[in-house]
Amino acid sequence: MKNEEAARYLANIYHVLATDNEVERDEERLFEAISREIQAGYSERRQAMKLAESEGVQSHVSARWSERIRNLEDMIFVAYSNGVLEPSEKQAIVEYAKHLGIAQQQLDLIKKEVKQRHEASR
Repeated sequence: MKNEEAARYLANIYHVLATDNEVERDEERLFEAISREIQAGYSERRQAMKLAESEGVQSHVSARWSERIRNLEDMIFVAYSNGVLEPSEKQAIVEYAKHLGIAQQQLDLIKKEVKQRHEASR
């Protein structure tokens, strides 16, 4: 993933985390962990925060379909990190899913699998 793509990927993650106007320390650690997983550095994280604050959900994350789906999964994962899917988080997730052309049935399946991933990570 290119640096620019990584920043947009992380912007979507940060946008979900910041929708309640407060990013807690546990959420910051989760953001950093996802950054490491996609091999993004400090500059990409900073750029992502700026993009999330100024532009919101990034629709053109990557040219690779698998990375776009992974981004959606990670957005859902961080939304569940505090145990509750807030309406503003759901709105950001649905907006991105619609951009990807994900049908409700597919989104429900992705959410189910992400919930299982979240439970396994506890």
